[in-house]
Amino acid sequence: EELNPGAAMSQISHSTEADGAIHIVTLNRPDAQNALTMDMMNEIATLFHGLRDDKKVRAVILTGAGEKAFSAGVDLLKADGIFTSYFPTPLEKDPRVQIETFPWPVICAVNGFAITGGFELALACDILIASENASFADTHSKFGIAPAWGLSQKLTRSLGPSR
Repeated sequence: EELNPGAAMSQISHSTEADGAIHIVTLNRPDAQNALTMDMMNEIATLFHGLRDDKKVRAVILTGAGEKAFSAGVDLLKADGIFTSYFPTPLEKDPRVQIETFPWPVICAVNGFAITGGFELALACDILIASENASFADTHSKFGIAPAWGLSQKLTRSLGPSR
């Protein structure tokens, strides 16, 4: 069941399966490799925050529209103010915090690229399922950006230190 049919311009789509027990949240900017805008980050946080009170929820699947990318990270063409005004942000407006502290399992389904901020969103989930064509990259240093959502720490903890 599509939950935001009137939000045709929304960059996040939200539907349910299994009588509302499973929520599917889709980053919906395939033409921009599902790159994250400030509005998208706020919408993700608000959605997860609101689902906490839904007694039917048992799991959420987070995915990206299209075949090319789960998310290319923050949209650098629309990042005006993101790196200067977004962090620190109130916890209820932070999508990473809302995903990490969500009371039910959050499953990330990655098809295609998960780059930088997209990779960080994936690592915030409880379970990460990657398709055969999934790939992951951290480009923070390429753009002189600090990994504010903890990618550098989480990746090492998830995969273990190199030998």
